[in-house]
Amino acid sequence: MAARMMLCAAIALLAIPCAWAALPDPTALPAAPAAEGSASPGISLTAIKRRGKQRLAVIGGQELAVGGRYQDTRVVRITESEVVLRRGAEVTVLKLYPHVEKRLRGQ
Repeated sequence: MAARMMLCAAIALLAIPCAWAALPDPTALPAAPAAEGSASPGISLTAIKRRGKQRLAVIGGQELAVGGRYQDTRVVRITESEVVLRRGAEVTVLKLYPHVEKRLRGQ
């Protein structure tokens, strides 16, 4: 009886990883859509960090300050929710939360 219970427990433990293999990684970053009108469709803003009074944008795994370069663009401005990139005369705005519209309370 005990051997039969041990066998059932072993089979159950071996079957569990197979069920977990189909689940997505909950800690993985979501695939962010590229900025609309962007000439560089692969660029997406992951985070905006503060180090003292300086803001840093995390784009493609790189921490960039104002004036920093990512691929062929230069970081022009970093606010609490967006980063402005410039390539020549072309300006691209990357929003941290592109699907969230900020409104004043009561509106």
